[in-house]
Amino acid sequence: MKKESLLIVLFLLQGAVVANAQYVFSSLDSVWRFALKQNADYNVRLLQVEQARQDRNAARSFLFPTVSAAASGQDNIDLSVTPVPGELLGQPGETINMKFGKKYNYAAGVTVNYNVLNWQKIYQSKMATTNLELQEANRDYFEQDLKQQLGQLYYAALTAIKATEIGEHDLAVADTLLSLSEDRFAQGTIDALELNQAKISRNTIAQQLEATMQYQDECLSNLKILLGLQSSDELHLDETVSVQMASDGLPDLIANSTYTNVFKLQTDYAFAEKKKAGAAFLPDLKLNGFWGANQFQDELAFSFKSGDWNANSYIGLSVSIPIFNGMANRSNYRSAKLKQEIAGQNYANESRKSAINDQLTYRQMQRNRQIAQSGESTFSLTADNLKLAALKYDEGLISMDAYLKVFDDYLAAESNYLNALSEFLSYKVIFESRKQ
Repeated sequence: MKKESLLIVLFLLQGAVVANAQYVFSSLDSVWRFALKQNADYNVRLLQVEQARQDRNAARSFLFPTVSAAASGQDNIDLSVTPVPGELLGQPGETINMKFGKKYNYAAGVTVNYNVLNWQKIYQSKMATTNLELQEANRDYFEQDLKQQLGQLYYAALTAIKATEIGEHDLAVADTLLSLSEDRFAQGTIDALELNQAKISRNTIAQQLEATMQYQDECLSNLKILLGLQSSDELHLDETVSVQMASDGLPDLIANSTYTNVFKLQTDYAFAEKKKAGAAFLPDLKLNGFWGANQFQDELAFSFKSGDWNANSYIGLSVSIPIFNGMANRSNYRSAKLKQEIAGQNYANESRKSAINDQLTYRQMQRNRQIAQSGESTFSLTADNLKLAALKYDEGLISMDAYLKVFDDYLAAESNYLNALSEFLSYKVIFESRKQ
């Protein structure tokens, strides 16, 4: 009984380990690599590319002949009657009704059809090839956008984790200040107003800490969604935010070519579609042939002897020239031409807007880097001032109001620095995600 209980406990523990897997990431690159394997939406893009590849292969099948083998049998229940002049049978002046053929006919052979020239199928193949390139471009842009979202959430989570650490330290300082104020209030050296100020300061910091922790949870939860993790999985980030991040080298201004390439390929697809519509006015040239044999029997019988089969083969060439179809081809061509013009204008417009946005984003990254660097310096100075103010307040050299003013300056500098650093990193990752 004890052995069975132990096995049950071990089984439950094993299930708990599987259900609550832990994932630890030490860098943004490791997050990217994991997401490209696990993200469900990205995997759908990969399947769409493979689907487009198979569609392209199917569209190219016109380059090869179609070959089929067939066999058939026919029971002529009533043979048709054919009037024959009597002169052929020695009965001039009369018409004789005769039946020709056998009751049972059998046929077997191989049929071959080949499109010698079919412009519509040629441009349909071109459309399928362009569609494959378009799906690959969509996949590449989705990958870039996924990396950008992951990077922004990653750095936002790191900043929130750092803010939580600092907030916990700030709360400890506020608790110390409140404890000291309560002692002085008990001694009668401060009044209730100063004591209440210390309590308010402590409560404000506690509220800010809770808000920061909530934001941290939101960032990690959104990261789990993009990483394809389960709700029960635990996510940990080993990297920490450092002041050096605002001093690292800036990435180059990389154009958002994966985005504009999608519109370029849409233009190419519309061009091929217009060509296909225009090909409806062109003739088609087809080659077809049959190689087989026939067998005729008076009785319901079938023979495999070669002598009972009669060769029946042919080869033919056909030309189909469109003449009139109610103006449908003309309307389709005009519609396809307009579609190409629309796609071309969209491509030009998106390329123009993308270039402007790239320059603006790069300048914003540079400015936020400067703000983060100056904010870090201010934050460091206010931290030193807070330590000095704490010593002076402990010695009774400054009032509660003076100390709280220094504390408020420190908290404001902390918030400005972390916000600026997070903003800078969110812009920086935009260009880092575009690196091939």
